[in-house]
Amino acid sequence: MRHLFFVGIGGMGMSGLAKVMASRGHKVAGSDRNLEGDYCKRLAALGIPQYLQDGKGPETFCRHCGVTPDQVEIVKSTAVEDKVPDIETARRIGIKELMRSDLLAQIFNADVGIAVGGTAGKTTTTGLIMWMLHHAGLDPSGVVGGVIGGLDTNALDGRGRHFVIEADESDGSIVKYRPHVALINNIFFDHKPLLELQDLFTTFANHTVEGGIVVLHADDPNIAAIRPRITRPVVTFGLGAGCDIAPEKLVEDDSGSHFTWANTRFSTPLVGHHNVLNVLAAIAIGRHLGLTPTLMSAAIAAFPGMRRRFEKVGTARGVTVIDDFAHNPDEIAATIVAARGRSQRRFIVYQPHGYGPTRLTRRELVEVFASLQHDSEHLYLDEIYYGGGTVEKDISSADLIAEVKPRFPNAHFFGDRTKIIADIASRAKPGDMVVVMGARDINAICKPILDAL
Repeated sequence: MRHLFFVGIGGMGMSGLAKVMASRGHKVAGSDRNLEGDYCKRLAALGIPQYLQDGKGPETFCRHCGVTPDQVEIVKSTAVEDKVPDIETARRIGIKELMRSDLLAQIFNADVGIAVGGTAGKTTTTGLIMWMLHHAGLDPSGVVGGVIGGLDTNALDGRGRHFVIEADESDGSIVKYRPHVALINNIFFDHKPLLELQDLFTTFANHTVEGGIVVLHADDPNIAAIRPRITRPVVTFGLGAGCDIAPEKLVEDDSGSHFTWANTRFSTPLVGHHNVLNVLAAIAIGRHLGLTPTLMSAAIAAFPGMRRRFEKVGTARGVTVIDDFAHNPDEIAATIVAARGRSQRRFIVYQPHGYGPTRLTRRELVEVFASLQHDSEHLYLDEIYYGGGTVEKDISSADLIAEVKPRFPNAHFFGDRTKIIADIASRAKPGDMVVVMGARDINAICKPILDAL
């Protein structure tokens, strides 16, 4: 039995891994700056102790467990800085530090691992694969960066052989995994330069174990560029000709997407072209695992999706409010396209998810927003999310709006969420849609918008 103290336990990835380790009989606790978040509350309901991130938690955990510091491991991510009080305490009293990705790799590499990689779409695809294996009775384990609708969890600890994860490229940890199935959904500029991303994904693919496969989205040009460098067997999916897994008779309507594959009809309530690709990726993996088309079709049709992935929060005065996790330019663009097919006009609210990512993708964000439709769309930027630490705050959402506005005049920065709510409520009409996007806490605005409407 291990004693594990998670710093930042309220994060999506941390909380899921903490849940799995606790389920496996290890002593688990953790700390966070805010213990009122959804994931902290879920862990508290499981009896997992949590402490404010003030430096006292690690020593208290040692006392409660009756162990010495050398018997405890502090689990942290790259987002946790050295100046965090719990890290300072751990170093002072001699607790060993362990990266979250290393702990995840330890348990993932011991199972039949399915690693979902790509710059976008990882969470939905991971959740869908976990759902499909669960539906098939394979009792999988897995950790996903969101809550799976219908299962109401971001982690499973099953008794089956399979372990499904999102393989994160943003911190380079993707190369730590040794998957039986390595999936690459897409590669585009986000977090790191494109050439560096291509090198990371190539290494990830070539770490697939013997007897495994690499599943590639064949329509993606940046994936096509690395395919000659991949030494493991490849299975492709996509909408283009020549893919191993491709849909026939594809139709997208208000109820979702529908197509035929292997003489079997597939339907999914998930909206948008990008979600068709996520489903095709899951089919490719299911086929490799021996699942029948009929079984996969039933599972996919029943999958309700991930929370905060084009999730309908409610409708008021004929206006629908959508909560979506999109946080990089390609995801934002895909979500807007999906919304256009389901609304007359759109009020788009976006919160940039950090100063570093915003600086890195500034040009691409401006291009996406400047191309919005003048006659049917409004854009509202919340201020850039600040998660603490020593990051340099040398850019503002106001700077992005200043660049966008000459090309798209319906762009607004108020610096006050109450003004965003009031402006939308004064403009929105029946048949319109409010799309709230971002990876952080901007979704807190959804219910107040409904109330104002």
